[in-house]
Amino acid sequence: MSEIVKDEPATHAPPWFSPWPATDLCTVGTCPVCGNAHRTTLYEGLVDNVFYCAPGKWTSWRCSGCHSAYLDPCPSPTSIYLAYRAYYTHRVVQKQKSDYAALSPLRKLRRRLVNGYTNWRYSTRENPASPVGVIVLLAAWPVRIILDQEYRHLPRLPKGGGALLDLGCGNGSFLGIAQASGWDAIGADFDPGAVASCQGRGFKVLVGGIEQFESQERIFDVITLSHVLEHFHDPTRVLRACHRLLKPGGQLWLETPNIESLSHRRYGKNWRGLEPPRHLVLFTEQSLIKALNLAGLNCVQRVSRPSPLVWMTKANEAIRQGLPNEADIKLSLAQRLGVWADRLREVLDPRLKEFLTVIGTKDL
Repeated sequence: MSEIVKDEPATHAPPWFSPWPATDLCTVGTCPVCGNAHRTTLYEGLVDNVFYCAPGKWTSWRCSGCHSAYLDPCPSPTSIYLAYRAYYTHRVVQKQKSDYAALSPLRKLRRRLVNGYTNWRYSTRENPASPVGVIVLLAAWPVRIILDQEYRHLPRLPKGGGALLDLGCGNGSFLGIAQASGWDAIGADFDPGAVASCQGRGFKVLVGGIEQFESQERIFDVITLSHVLEHFHDPTRVLRACHRLLKPGGQLWLETPNIESLSHRRYGKNWRGLEPPRHLVLFTEQSLIKALNLAGLNCVQRVSRPSPLVWMTKANEAIRQGLPNEADIKLSLAQRLGVWADRLREVLDPRLKEFLTVIGTKDL
């Protein structure tokens, strides 16, 4: 999903004092991931205390089978837009590189090394570039992991070029990266404003979701979903459609919040990843892999990404303290030490990471 910019919360009564329209609620009944009807209550009375725009209070359930979490009842597909009125501005965020000539000698070296790595790994054509960057960045894990996350761990560009779909492309930031890497990239997003912004920048983007490709199959080498899957009413249907659209050997890259994360365990209903009622379904690593397998993506691998624990802890604290989203929270020494301890625990047990970042591959 695209980058978000928070509007200031309204000064009048919070929106959850008004109920969600009863005629615009959907009853779920069974787990959207595995279909199990057995469940336990995870939280009651959840409200939109992140963006302060969605009316209603919500109940989150924990599936007794796959342990995913989901809202029931939840907003209907035709009314869900009510939860997004203050969610995205879809501003075009363009990262401007500093002029090479103005950089210090050390930063010039860093620029050449990074360009050398991305030219080799992701088929970019950045200049100036040093081939030594391949060796240095392969060894410099902290820097490489940031770059690989930015490029969403794209595979090597196929000979003759490759086709890529970014589902939920938002402001098109990743489409620009994919195009710079040689991919024939197309996006899809439900927000007409985001689509218009992307099209104005020359990107190929459609209004809507996976249904835009309903009659097609085997057309993409790569499909990416960055913090998108949790927003769908029927995530398993979306995954099956992605499998249909992938060419044999194609890759599905996705990232989604982890309901079993240490941050969720620490903050409970104040965890930023809950985000009711926009996040309809939240996965565990096991349930996500199972869903991908059921969709036909049998080879699923976990990939590394930079830890977001500092940012997430500040966001969780803002929610806990009733402050505006992304308020300037200063973490105490004890909280900073807790973040570092949780980072270590994540390394020892990746199932506890804040986000689930995986790649599923379609059989040849």
